Amino acid sequence: MRNADLNRVVFYSKEDMAGGHQLSKGENKLKSDTQENYSDINDVLELYNIKKYLDSGIYLNKWSQEEISDFKEKANSYNRIIGKFIASINDENVISFHEKIIHSYVVSFWELIDSHNGFHQISKINFESILSNEPYLINIFLTHKNLVNFYDLEIKNFLLMYSKTAEILLSFYEKENSFQHKKSFLPKSLSIEDKELIIDNYVDSNDTNLNYVQLIQNVRTKNDFKINDKTRLKAKRLNKSETEKFLLGNRGIKYGVTVGFKEGADKIKEGSIDANHTVNYVYSVDFIKENTDPYSLFKNFKYLFEYVDEQNRIDLVSKRSQIGAIERLMGIQSQNDYKVGTSFFLSELTSQAQIHGYIQMLNLLDISLEKVFQSIFTNVFQDKYNFAENATFSVSSAISNFEKVRFLAPEFESLLKQYKLYVEDGIIDFELLQISSSPSALKDIPSININKYIYFNDNCNEVLSLSNLFFSDQMSLSYVEPFLEKNYTTFFDLLANEKVKFDSYHEHQKPQLDYLIEKGLIIVDNDGFLQITNIPRVFIIKDLRENEAGSYYHYPSDFQTEVLKMISEDMIYFGSSLFSKPEQAYLNYFLNKSDFTNGMDLRNSYLHGTQATPENTEKHDHAYIIYLKLLVLVLLKIDDDLAISKLNN
Repeated sequence: MRNADLNRVVFYSKEDMAGGHQLSKGENKLKSDTQENYSDINDVLELYNIKKYLDSGIYLNKWSQEEISDFKEKANSYNRIIGKFIASINDENVISFHEKIIHSYVVSFWELIDSHNGFHQISKINFESILSNEPYLINIFLTHKNLVNFYDLEIKNFLLMYSKTAEILLSFYEKENSFQHKKSFLPKSLSIEDKELIIDNYVDSNDTNLNYVQLIQNVRTKNDFKINDKTRLKAKRLNKSETEKFLLGNRGIKYGVTVGFKEGADKIKEGSIDANHTVNYVYSVDFIKENTDPYSLFKNFKYLFEYVDEQNRIDLVSKRSQIGAIERLMGIQSQNDYKVGTSFFLSELTSQAQIHGYIQMLNLLDISLEKVFQSIFTNVFQDKYNFAENATFSVSSAISNFEKVRFLAPEFESLLKQYKLYVEDGIIDFELLQISSSPSALKDIPSININKYIYFNDNCNEVLSLSNLFFSDQMSLSYVEPFLEKNYTTFFDLLANEKVKFDSYHEHQKPQLDYLIEKGLIIVDNDGFLQITNIPRVFIIKDLRENEAGSYYHYPSDFQTEVLKMISEDMIYFGSSLFSKPEQAYLNYFLNKSDFTNGMDLRNSYLHGTQATPENTEKHDHAYIIYLKLLVLVLLKIDDDLAISKLNN
């Protein structure tokens, strides 16, 4: 086991909050003369770590400008010392030196060996010996391209035998890296077949990590990495069995949803949470009975079940703003996953319970939900919006949900194509529709309205900074006397609820306030209190941060004017499609795996006959409910699109 020395300076990263503490430990060395020769490798590596702080522009607050200049010059002189020492390392002394390196400096040592080409002085036998004695070093070696290329065969042979290689490969190809992460490299001699065998052996081993097993079953095929279907199936079965074992021995926190319909209810809808973390929704039967025309029954998905919000955006989508910091850190996620959290799972439980309960409720009234949807697309839209008279949507007479969903899937695709043709040509030409047998990509279905949605320009640092300063729970502007005990999480929440004086802030916080003042979003009034000035801009930024897309035509006129100003400043941009980008992602999550490897792939399953067997009724029941939900969401979006067009023409 390697020694540790907490008194040594260690550079972690430019963003690490411990920089000041670490650099203070090296201040004496910066003030002291350097030695002509160094015998302790850790002394040299410490100079290297001190230099990295200075090179990154990190200084102690107490240093004067003159001291900073002197210390930077001193740090530059370390280059000669470091280079000289690394050049002295050879095959005779590398093992001895390497054994003396404290734990915190191992990474630094191999950084220098790589950057100074010191590996030319280290034989491949000694390299193998070092790696064999400390296998964890492979994770360090793989971040250095020169080392990987020079010791290609040695690293390949190690990886073929190492029990954690599968996890390394999955991290390289599939795992999402949420934080700053060094790029890794693999030996060129490691073939596709080698990688496939490594993954297969890992699934068969007794030393698997369930997080990585979950990645295997959905991993995306690449030119230099693939997993065969048998291995994927083994991973799927292993994941299921191990998860069931885990749940048997761990209660965890349970949560759930109930949906009920009540006669004589005081309100048309009501929700509550009980002591068992179950959300209970109750809807008025009387309200539904009083409004049984197809359009009213259809709009219940907005006004009762809240599938869409006040801007008619699908409110079921997974939003980054609703995934907590802890949830983002939990487990291992694929970079190709549709990112979800507890809020999303609860929303899905709710929406599926709502539509399931609504079907049963309508059955008591001898009303078919599918026929309601048929009437909306083929009759109601024509009456309300002068939509195409020849639009069609067929309803199955099947009894089993297996047969219903197999019938519904192509009708769903036809509906999307019909609307696409209508927007593009003003008519639905069924002969043209039948020429193409492939499904329409959701992103390619246009809106009848230009400039329908607005999005953040992720390349605009200004709007991202303004968003963070107002609405991030990681910024310090919400922490100010005398409101500390009220635990406001964002600066916006603080200003919305309290009268806050500019002078209450510490000096180190005021530059952020000055920036917001300079950008015209806040002012200091005559009494010294902070006030939001450009309310439309602040609320537009808030809307986009929370929902990732805004519906331009649902904004009031003063907000629309501000949108155009922000467009001209390259802060945001327009998009014109039936579905916003978050909505496209949500629908794609259910329909296919083209975007997300953890998707349900319903489109491929039911259009191409790869669904579960007819006897697996539970899966088909679930798929049927999902397809009905997607259908109503599409119809709600078309309804909104046509309504906007009618209002503006």
